[in-house]
Amino acid sequence: TLPPVAVAGVRYFVAGAIYSGFAMVLTLMLPARAIFKLHDIITPQHVDKMAKIILLTGSFVTYAYAMEFFMAWYSGNQYERFAFWNRILGPYWWYWWVGMLFCNALSPQLFWFKKFRYNVYVVYFVCMCVNAGMWFERFIIIVGGLHRDFLPSSWGLFFPTWVDIWTFAGTFGIFTSLFLLFIRFAPMIAMSEVKIVLPEADPHHATPEE
Repeated sequence: TLPPVAVAGVRYFVAGAIYSGFAMVLTLMLPARAIFKLHDIITPQHVDKMAKIILLTGSFVTYAYAMEFFMAWYSGNQYERFAFWNRILGPYWWYWWVGMLFCNALSPQLFWFKKFRYNVYVVYFVCMCVNAGMWFERFIIIVGGLHRDFLPSSWGLFFPTWVDIWTFAGTFGIFTSLFLLFIRFAPMIAMSEVKIVLPEADPHHATPEE
């Protein structure tokens, strides 16, 4: 069997990567679809299938969350148990309840219903929740695991400095700039994808000569 660290790695960096990746693609795709009138190319069926994948991978992540707590309890190790109890009852409790439980585990459950998968506003809301939830998850892994260390001096809350704040804001700026440059100078939709939805792709399409 895999050690707990390996299991956590598979969950955080495989299932979580697919989960947040599809959410991020929809976060960028839906506004671009509306602004550039791509409704005939990016159809509701595409959004529906992507929402289903988010639901599936979100269920994987939710199951992994539950198994983490179960393994901490089953291990009998008081320090491991404390680490997980500290997540939900410690100083950063609302990061877990809002970020990991609501955003990552509960919000994608709306996609069990077809009417929500075909509602772009609901889809966009869930995707934003997933994006935020995965950020909270990383925050909990790093800050939540370090704010109570072996030294009494480390028992304190994390307060970001101006360097932290502007570095975080800068990631949004550089990503947005690169994304806008990409859609300005490169085709947003692959030519092979466009050909499929053209009327001429239908074998029964009648040409003007006919």
